[in-house]
Amino acid sequence: MVDSILTGLSIGIASGIAPGPLTILAIAATLRRGRGAGFTIAIAPLLSDTLIIIASFTVVSRLPESVITWLGLAGGIVVAIFGMEILRAARTADPDALVGSAESDRPRFSVPLVLQGFLTNLLNPAPWIFWITAGSALLVTTGRSSPRDAVAFLVAFYVTLVGSKIALVLLVGATRHRMTRNAYRSLLLGSGVLLLIVAAWFIVTAVTTLME
Repeated sequence: MVDSILTGLSIGIASGIAPGPLTILAIAATLRRGRGAGFTIAIAPLLSDTLIIIASFTVVSRLPESVITWLGLAGGIVVAIFGMEILRAARTADPDALVGSAESDRPRFSVPLVLQGFLTNLLNPAPWIFWITAGSALLVTTGRSSPRDAVAFLVAFYVTLVGSKIALVLLVGATRHRMTRNAYRSLLLGSGVLLLIVAAWFIVTAVTTLME
């Protein structure tokens, strides 16, 4: 169970603080309508990811064990790419730039905030790519041997994903001067390293299983 929790925590934190469409939308909502609006956007993955997970899990769970193992290997590569992208972003990341992007973003508040966050995350290819490969492969293999571990992974993932995004919204959006550029870059650097460690674990596990 510890491995599942650590994996969920690592991926959740990295996904939560990484710059992206949902993060910018959450900051924009916070700047224009207050913390409550930012919270509403930040919890969007609880809704949209649920649909993505159900769809991905339904398909992957029906595949042969060997195919799921290959998906795990592909997922490890995908997670590694995400990690390297975050490390690359850490070199030039600037919380003020996030706020600037949010402030210049065109208002979209004619659409309910929950729906905005839901659609922004649902239409983002990154969650689909992760859950179709590494995420579903992990849930299927772990769930067959220990459903409790699969649940632990999901809980850890969601708690850190939503929690870190809410924290980022508060620090960068509501009190934009509290987070320094170096602090934000250090957070991104740490999350990128965590993702690379998780990716290595995915790849080693898949390769070991294929060689048996």
